[in-house]
Amino acid sequence: MEQTLDRDVEDTQSSQKRRQILDGASRVFMESGYEGASMSLIAREAGVSKGTLYVYFPGKEELFSAVVSDACQQSAGPAFDNLDREPDLFKAMSLAGRGFLTFLLRPQTQAIYRVVIAESEKFPELGRRFYASGPQVNLERVAGFLRRKIASGELTIEDPDLAAMQFMELCKSGVMQQRQMRVIDGASPARIEHVVDSAVRLFLRGYRGAP
Repeated sequence: MEQTLDRDVEDTQSSQKRRQILDGASRVFMESGYEGASMSLIAREAGVSKGTLYVYFPGKEELFSAVVSDACQQSAGPAFDNLDREPDLFKAMSLAGRGFLTFLLRPQTQAIYRVVIAESEKFPELGRRFYASGPQVNLERVAGFLRRKIASGELTIEDPDLAAMQFMELCKSGVMQQRQMRVIDGASPARIEHVVDSAVRLFLRGYRGAP
C-alpha cells in the first residue's frame, strides 16, 4: 500500500514537472521562434535544470511536437468530443466545427502557426512534426466519425479522409486566412456559429441531403 502511494506521488510530481516544462517551452517558442529557442533558454524559462529537461524530452524537435500536441489536446480535442456526445448529426458537427474554429483563432494557436510557417522551410521536419501532432490527429478523429456514420447509413461518402479535410476547410471559410493576415483580430461567437453552421449544411447537402 505504501509503495503504491509513493508511486502515485511520483507520478503526480512527474506530471506537474512535465506541465511546467511544456508551459515554459510554449512561451519561449512563441516569443523566440523555433530556431531562437534553445534548450538552455527553455530550461531557464520553465524553472528546471537542463538535465531535467532532457529527462523528459530528448531534443527540441520532440519538445516542440509535445507543445503542439498539448495545445491541440487541451483545446481542439474537447471540441471534437462533441462528435461522439451529440446524437444529432447536424448538431454534433456544428458543435465540433465551432470549437475547432474557435481553437484556430486563439492567439496561442496563431502564434504556433506563425512559428511553423516561418521555420519549416529551413527545418522541414518541424512542419512534418507539427502536422502529425496537430492537424493529422484532428483529421483522423473526424474521418473516424464519418466512417461510423457511413456504417450506420447516415452518410454516403466514398473517401472519408478527403471528406474530413473538406469539412475542416469549410469550417475555416476565409476566417482563418483573414486572422492569419491580421485583417481581423478574431471572430465573435455569432460569426463563428454562422460560418460553421453554413459549412455543415453545405457538407451534409453533398453527402446526405439538407438537414
